[in-house]
Formats: sequence, structure tokens, C-alpha cells
Amino acid sequence: MRKKSITRSSGFTLLELLISVTLIAVLVLILSMAVRTGLRAYSRGEKINKRLIVVSSIEGLLGRQLRAVVADGSDLKDFSEFHGKENEISFVTTHVPLGSQAGGLFRVVYRFDEKRKKLIYAQKVITRPEDLKEPLPDNIDQEDKEDLTEQGWGVSIINGIDSLAFTYQSQLPDESDPEDWQDNWSQKGNVPEAVAMGLAFSDNGKEPVTTWRVFYTSPFILVSAK
Repeated sequence: MRKKSITRSSGFTLLELLISVTLIAVLVLILSMAVRTGLRAYSRGEKINKRLIVVSSIEGLLGRQLRAVVADGSDLKDFSEFHGKENEISFVTTHVPLGSQAGGLFRVVYRFDEKRKKLIYAQKVITRPEDLKEPLPDNIDQEDKEDLTEQGWGVSIINGIDSLAFTYQSQLPDESDPEDWQDNWSQKGNVPEAVAMGLAFSDNGKEPVTTWRVFYTSPFILVSAK
């Protein structure tokens, strides 16, 4: 009597299949978390880099312009003007950003719009002391830039700043913190010895930290940080 041979299937059992599916699901989860973490890190790094570029540009320009400010004791005293408030600073300087086609004297304005969280930078060539009487309009938006260009103003708008403040100091050296300096400057015909700017950016809902930078109006004193 012949014996029947029994052949076993070489396929997966249900248990082996379940284990395989579970392992694949775990691997996919780990990979997706790694990708998500990497994208967040990249996005945050890109945001920080953009912020550093903005801060560096503002600080570099403001520092050079203040060191080239037109003071009352100079030969151009008729063009000397310096107005300082907590959220706005305006003065006459001989320095403007690289790439500007014009040369000579410039009235520059740095204005922080606290409500809209944006910094407005404006510059205008002046040829007569009477030009200083023409004010920069309030509530400037992107659509206003064309009209201001026709009036001789060059305007840049920087968004994303949480807070910005200016303070002023008339005497140096001074050991007090910049945030304790004067929050306005109204001494006609004089410029402050130093101007401090406090910048803060919001970061994922955290309380923004203000970083202060000190700028001097003397061309022989370098910028320092507090």
C-alpha cells in the first residue's frame, strides 16, 4: 500500500504576515516623524537666517548713517535736523544704502508701525533747508510707495518685527542700560551722542526678548552691544 506524501505550502502564515505589516507600519511612522522633524528644523533655520539678515541690514545701515549725521557744528548746519521719538527717528545724513544713484544730503526716517508690526525706512535727497519741512505721510502701505517715489521718497517696508524702540543719550560714557535712556530727543540743533535700538521678534508664541544695540554719532566710536 502506497503512502501519500504531504507537501507543505511555502507561503506566509497569518501570524508572519501580521508581524511584517506591523514592522512596516512602525518603520513608516519613524520615517515620517524624522522627515517632519527635519522639515521643522529646516523651516526654523530658514526663518532665523532671514531674521539675522534683516537685523544685520538694519543695524549696519543705521550705524553708518548715524556716524555720517549732519551736526549743528558743521559747515552744513543749516541742514542739521534730528528728531527722535520712541518709535521713530529722523535725521540728515550723507550716507545712504549701496546702489543708490543719488549723492549728497539725505533725510532719512526709520518709523515702526506698532499696530501693523512693520518697520518703514524712507530716504529723500534734500537740496534746500526748506526741504526738511516736507513731512513723511502717516500710515504708509505698499500701494503708497509709487506716489511717494513721485514725491522724491525712496521707501522700504520690513514686516515681521514684534517691537522696535529707540532711546537717546546726550553724554558719554554712560553705564546705564539703553532701555533707561531718554525715549525722545527734542534738543534743537543738537544730535545725541548715542542712539540705542531695541528689536524683538515673536517666536512660536513665546514672549519676545528685546535685544538692544547702541550706535554712536561720532565716526571714531564703533558700534557696541548691550
